[in-house]
Amino acid sequence: MIEVLALASSVTAISKSISAAVSAGQDVGSLMPSFGKFAKLGAEITAAETGKHKGFLGKLTSSEEEGFAIAQARMAHRKAHNELREVCQLYGPSGMWDMVVHEQAKARTRRKKEIDALAAARDQRTLYLSIAAGVITFALGLAAISWGFITLTKV
Repeated sequence: MIEVLALASSVTAISKSISAAVSAGQDVGSLMPSFGKFAKLGAEITAAETGKHKGFLGKLTSSEEEGFAIAQARMAHRKAHNELREVCQLYGPSGMWDMVVHEQAKARTRRKKEIDALAAARDQRTLYLSIAAGVITFALGLAAISWGFITLTKV
C-alpha cells in the first residue's frame, strides 16, 4: 500500500520537477497532475503517521527505522511545500498558488477517503478470517474431545 522508506525521496523528486516547470513558465494546467501527486504523497505521509498503512500484524512489528522515515518524509514534505509556495508566487501567474492549494486539499481528501476505505476493508477481512479461524478451532477441539470421550468409554 504505502512504501514508507521511499516517501521522502518521492516528495523531493516531485517538488523539484514542479519547481523547474514553474520556473520555466510551463502551463499551470499541465502541472496539476504533478501537484496531485504531491498532495497524494502528503496524504500517504499522514496515513503512515496514524498507522493506517499497516495491517494487524504489521502494527505489532513497527520499527524505529520506519518511524524515522516517516518523520523524514514529513519534514521533506513541509520543506517542499514552502519552496513550491515561493516558486509559484514568484514565477507563476497570479492566483496560481491559491488554485494549487485548493486542488491539493481536494486531492488529499480523496486520497484520505481511499486509504480509510482500504484500511476498513483490510480490518473487516481480518475480522472475518479471525472469526472463521476461531470457529474451525472450536469445531476441531470439540471433535477431539468427542473422539477422546468415545475412545475412553469403549475401554
